[in-house]
Amino acid sequence: MEREIQNDAFNGRVMTDEQMEVLRKQIAIYSTICDQLVLLHNSLSSGMNQIGGGYFDPMMATSSAQRLSSTRHRWTPTSTQLQRLESIYEEGSGTPNPRRIKEIATELSEHGQITEKNVYNWFQNRRARSKRKQPPTTTEADQADEPAVVTTEERRSCGDSGGFESYDHILFPSPDLGIEHLLSRGKFLES
Repeated sequence: MEREIQNDAFNGRVMTDEQMEVLRKQIAIYSTICDQLVLLHNSLSSGMNQIGGGYFDPMMATSSAQRLSSTRHRWTPTSTQLQRLESIYEEGSGTPNPRRIKEIATELSEHGQITEKNVYNWFQNRRARSKRKQPPTTTEADQADEPAVVTTEERRSCGDSGGFESYDHILFPSPDLGIEHLLSRGKFLES
């Protein structure tokens, strides 16, 4: 067997005949699947896209999105519309109800193209802008940024240094003393 592998390597072959046969079968299966997918795609896309049927063609999705974005126009309010929207916002300081939005859109349509959705979105954006411009209020988070004041009582509980007491009670004071020293000290502390 080893000699066959060496001969195959010498002849430039990396796979055995059995492995090559399995690979050929897999390639044939994948080729058949690809052919069937092409046929399915062609049958679904012929006629369906002409009448706007329910078939979604992922290859056409990008071009459809590009066409939509090129025909969509951004609403730019006129100065008169902006002045009126600002004055309405200052009166109520919030987004009006749907009935009022419809009235505002009708009123402002005399000064340029506008939809109810434009009016609604303007009020939402205006409210968000005003919230961002407001100065932050003093909260607990703001107070946490201020340096902490340590009282004398807290210092005494943590030791005079303001931090932890020394570790002398944990460490051995000399190499001659062992665990007995700590145990005897613990008994002393308990009483």
